[in-house]
Amino acid sequence: MTTSAMKRATRKVLVVGATASVIGGGAICVQNAADWRAASAPLDTTPVSATSISGALDAQHQRASTLAAQIDQVALQMADLRTALQTANGAMADQSGTASTVQGQLKSAQTKLTTIQSQLKAAQKRLAQLNAAAAKQAALNASAPRHTTTTIVKKVVTKTGGSGKSGGGSGDD
Repeated sequence: MTTSAMKRATRKVLVVGATASVIGGGAICVQNAADWRAASAPLDTTPVSATSISGALDAQHQRASTLAAQIDQVALQMADLRTALQTANGAMADQSGTASTVQGQLKSAQTKLTTIQSQLKAAQKRLAQLNAAAAKQAALNASAPRHTTTTIVKKVVTKTGGSGKSGGGSGDD
């Protein structure tokens, strides 16, 4: 073998040896790190068994079916509420129409009341005038001498030639 072939072979052996030592050193470091980690944090809990997973799955299925039943109940309640709301809206529309009618009747009644109140005031004013006139006439009648009234009646009776009865009445006129 020539020296250059020897050098090449030596180089290959050195490269292979260095690579093997680096890989071996890395494996030793990983093993040491795993041992150190295992020593500092031991696994105290046992792994979950298949039966406990199956039981948990059954419990979740039970819970899902209970929730589905509750959702169905809520959907029924919402349908009932929707129906009640539609009924209430219809009733409100009817009552709104009735309220408008009653409001119109109230305005009409208020107008009639105003008219009647003004007529009542006019009648009270007229009554006050009539009462004043009656009081004035009563005062005049009270202050007039009685014999004058009797004399006037006698003069009227004598002038007409009657007996004081006019026309066939009862004389109480």
